[in-house]
Amino acid sequence: MTLISKLGISLFISAMSMFILHKPPAPTPADLAPAPITVWQALEPASPTPTANSTPSTPITPTNACGRVFAMGKHVGFDVEQLGMLVAIAQRESRCRPDAFNPRDPNGGSAGVMQINYFWCKPSQYWPRGYLQAHGLIRSCDDLFDLEHNLRSALAIYRYSDGWRAWRQ
Repeated sequence: MTLISKLGISLFISAMSMFILHKPPAPTPADLAPAPITVWQALEPASPTPTANSTPSTPITPTNACGRVFAMGKHVGFDVEQLGMLVAIAQRESRCRPDAFNPRDPNGGSAGVMQINYFWCKPSQYWPRGYLQAHGLIRSCDDLFDLEHNLRSALAIYRYSDGWRAWRQ
């Protein structure tokens, strides 16, 4: 290989690594601010479309656990396109139960509807108070059992991880 082609390849790799290997930004206070309370279409009963052989469908109600996850996810700021995946992960991780706890996960366990690993709320070399506490999302790991705190924390982790990587197995 010639020196020019080696230099060109090195320059290309350096330029691409700036875009591929950069750390995603931490959430800003504007990202973490509560969204205004609105009436969510997800909680409204579906309008019936009667047919000759149809049976009435069960509407999504606030008492439905995964319906609450959907509504709260929309409230805390998840994009509408991500709400389906949010509910699917919550169903897989905890059956949409905010009080779920798995003590067998590393770093002290996983808590809440999204089963957030305690790694995110325990002190570390880079986050002496814990990542979630440093960003003002929770005061202690016990706050992860609250649905809103858990989903706000999940949104911050989602943004930090540049997607759903934190929930992949």
